[in-house]
Amino acid sequence: MALSVTKVANWLHSVDKARAVVGWWPAQYMPTDETTAYKIQDAFLAKLVPKQGPVVGYKIGLTAPQIWEQTGLRSPAYGPIRRKRVFEHKTSVRADRWTRLGCELEIILTVNADVPAPKKDKPYDKESIAEYVGNARAGFELIEDRGADYSRLTAFALIMDVGWNGGSLLAKPYKDWARLDLGNLEGSISFDGKVVRTGHSGDVMGHCYNSLAWLANKLGEHRKTLKKGMIVSSGSMVACQFVPPGSTAVGKIDGLGEVTLKYELPK
Repeated sequence: MALSVTKVANWLHSVDKARAVVGWWPAQYMPTDETTAYKIQDAFLAKLVPKQGPVVGYKIGLTAPQIWEQTGLRSPAYGPIRRKRVFEHKTSVRADRWTRLGCELEIILTVNADVPAPKKDKPYDKESIAEYVGNARAGFELIEDRGADYSRLTAFALIMDVGWNGGSLLAKPYKDWARLDLGNLEGSISFDGKVVRTGHSGDVMGHCYNSLAWLANKLGEHRKTLKKGMIVSSGSMVACQFVPPGSTAVGKIDGLGEVTLKYELPK
């Protein structure tokens, strides 16, 4: 019996509303191919958009050694970023509205023009995608992994669940970003003033433009394209750090600014 895309999307929506832990994905809701996983993502996304807003960009996951080691997965995957889940510079989120909150330190790119679909004989690469980058800044991707058991994780689970994107927190734009070597920057995550993890931007597929090129090509496979003004969270320089409730997390990338996230306990 073929897997019902609608049935899986409905189950995911119920899980999301309940903030339930999904340590192990039920076998009856697991697809056998990537194409179906992305179809389920689209169906689940359609249920989120009314409250969370339209797609304003994409995240790219599973792109760097620290993430590979943490998850056991190596193939890149994308997920949609929704407008009402995009925050600027500093924000607070409540612990009772998450199952498990993680933060990933990323270079966030802004697309400066509509990106044409890739040509079959000439996919995008680091050089050809560069002209579509209008800005780069530091940021957190806010991860909602639903308490997943990483020893049992599959890429399909992450894909179906909108790439685990719970939000995007963007640093203030830096006008001289183009003078930086985006493939050779250091970054760190701190909790309550103490550094808990550091990373290097070059670990993310060698350069964030390689991530962007991968995304443009993969979207092309699904008859989608990047549009002017979209943001792209290019992949984490560090393993996902789970924020203790009541704590403040700060992410910094050399030259690209910093972001501050308060994870508040309900009063």
